[in-house]
Amino acid sequence: MSSRLDGLRWIALLLPPVFAGMACSGKSTDAGLEEAFFPPRFTDTYIQVRDCRFSSAHDGHNILVYASPEQAGAYVDGDYPLAQGTVLVKVLHSDPGCKKLAGYVAMRKGGIGSAPAGGDWEWQELDSDRKTLESGQLPSCIGCHTGCTEGRDFTCTDP
Repeated sequence: MSSRLDGLRWIALLLPPVFAGMACSGKSTDAGLEEAFFPPRFTDTYIQVRDCRFSSAHDGHNILVYASPEQAGAYVDGDYPLAQGTVLVKVLHSDPGCKKLAGYVAMRKGGIGSAPAGGDWEWQELDSDRKTLESGQLPSCIGCHTGCTEGRDFTCTDP
C-alpha cells in the first residue's frame, strides 16, 4: 500500500462517519486471517455488473464490480433488497483502463437484523494478493453506504 493510501485511511478514521467515505477503513480482530468473501477464481462464476469507472469513494481507484451469480440479475435490475448471502466484489485498479490490480473491497449480505447500522451488510478490504486487510462492520464503509439506502439496499448503484 502506498503512503498516500495510508494517509487517506488515517484521515477517514479521524473524520465523522458522514465524511469517512474515502476508504473502507476500520478495525477487525482477525484481519489477515479471515478468508475472502469470494472465491479465488471468482471471475469464472461471478457476473460483472458495472464497467470500469473512477471511484472517489474508493481511494480514487478505478473499479469493476462483480456480483455473486445468484443475485447478479437482481443487482442489475434494481430488485432490492438483495438476498442474504449476496456478495459484491469491487476490483480496485490503479489505472483508468482497469488493467493494474490494486486490491479488492467486498460486501456480503447477512441475515435480517444481523448488522442494522450497515443494512445487514459486512465489508472486507483485501490487498492485490487477496490478503484480508480489514473485515466486518467497517465504519467508513457504513458511513459512505448509508447515503445509498433509499431503494438501493446500501449498494450505491444508480436506482
